[in-house]
Formats: sequence, C-alpha cells, structure tokens
Amino acid sequence: MPLPIGHTLAGLAFAQGRPGFFFANKWHDAIFFIFLANLPDADFLPGIILGHPNLYHHGIFHSVGAALAIAAAGAWFFYLKKHPFWTRAAGIFLVFCSHLLLDFFSWDFGAPYGIPLLWPFVNRYFIAARPIFINVIRSGRTDDFFISLFNRHNLAAALREIIVLGGLALMAALLRNWLGKKRSPN
Repeated sequence: MPLPIGHTLAGLAFAQGRPGFFFANKWHDAIFFIFLANLPDADFLPGIILGHPNLYHHGIFHSVGAALAIAAAGAWFFYLKKHPFWTRAAGIFLVFCSHLLLDFFSWDFGAPYGIPLLWPFVNRYFIAARPIFINVIRSGRTDDFFISLFNRHNLAAALREIIVLGGLALMAALLRNWLGKKRSPN
C-alpha cells in the first residue's frame, strides 16, 4: 500500500483542482486535503498503542462506509460554518476515497489481501488484478515500526509514487494555471 508520500501527493492534486474549497487560506486548504487523503491510515494508531501496528490496518477505516461517515461528519462541521453541506460532503468523500483507490491498486502480500472497499455493503476484501504501486515493507512491532520503513524496497515504492502521483499533482497545477490564464482578461 502506498506510503504517506503517495497519499500526500494525491491530496495535493485535489487541492490544485479546487484551491479555497474548504478554507479561504490556500495553505490551510491544502493541509486539509492532505489530511483527508492520509486519514484512513489513522487505523495504525490503535495498533501502535497496543504494540502491534498492523493489528487494525486495512480494516473498516479503509472502506466506503468509513468514507461516508467521515464525509457526513466533516460536511456537518462546514455546514455549521455556513458552507453548503452536500458539496463539502462530496469533496471530503472523494479525497478520502483517493486513499482507498491508491491502496486498491497496490501490491499486498499480507492476508487478508486488499481492503474491505465496499464495507458495510459487501463483507469481503478487494484488490486490483494489475497493481500499480509497490507494497510497503514494515515491522509488525511498535518498537521498530518507524525505523523499519526506511529500506531500499520502500525507497523504490516512494520513487514510483513520486513519479506517478507527483506527475498527477504537477499536471493538476499546470492545468489550473492554464485555465486561470484563459479566464483572466488580457
């Protein structure tokens, strides 16, 4: 499954498409997009606390059900601040689901393979037949979990994510810049 690098680049690509969508300050907005794109991996935290980081990883937090719940909660927050509920819910849902999509298109060598993508509607795991992203090698113990992420295999995974998703973020920025120039009067 992609590293936070890949998910962050996906969040930045979304931020390029709609700067100022959630917050007036474009940096606050970009940080929120990045947060949403990485949020499903918060399922590592309970496992880290219990000494087994992978214990809850790729559970229900990596599903459409979780995306719907997060989108509803987040949209309610913005609705209380006088923003349209449904547009914010859709934005949160799409950015959260970018994480699911990237994980779906990744190699996974640990059972259960893939993610519970359609939970609670379908109770099984899904993974792409032709993955794009390299799996991440990490320890199953808290004491060396973070240091285990720094290895040659994960460096190759990070480089692939930077090339594919960095290219996507760059194309989104260039497209936004080009469209902005076409709209501005000369």
